[in-house]
Amino acid sequence: MSRQPGSPSLYPPLGPQPPRFDRRGLAAGITSIVTAILAPMAALLSVPLGFLSLAAQITRYADRNEGWWVGALVLLVLAATLVLTAVISGLFAVFRSRRVNAGRVTGFIGLGIVALTAFGMLFSAMMVAGSIQGG
Repeated sequence: MSRQPGSPSLYPPLGPQPPRFDRRGLAAGITSIVTAILAPMAALLSVPLGFLSLAAQITRYADRNEGWWVGALVLLVLAATLVLTAVISGLFAVFRSRRVNAGRVTGFIGLGIVALTAFGMLFSAMMVAGSIQGG
């Protein structure tokens, strides 16, 4: 019985086969997206604290004015750590994947979100720095 071309064979193919799905860098890309989404939340929370620290420095009637800018700085450090994690894992995802696959796409998405986040963090950092120098 002869086998027709194109019909499936009962025997496995000889030699190594390329993987069907290339998932290299996908975990790093997902980590990049998650941390890039969490970083603006921390930066967004630090902006009102920056305004409050500025207002606390302007009004000298309250005795304890230090708590506002300490909270804003803690949130800024958290946001900066999340951004650093997003950038490192995004670059890892982009350079780990050899071709355009899910890892590279998620890495690019995470890096794009981080680029948008950087402007909000710089704004809140200027607010906090201005309130510290005012006192």
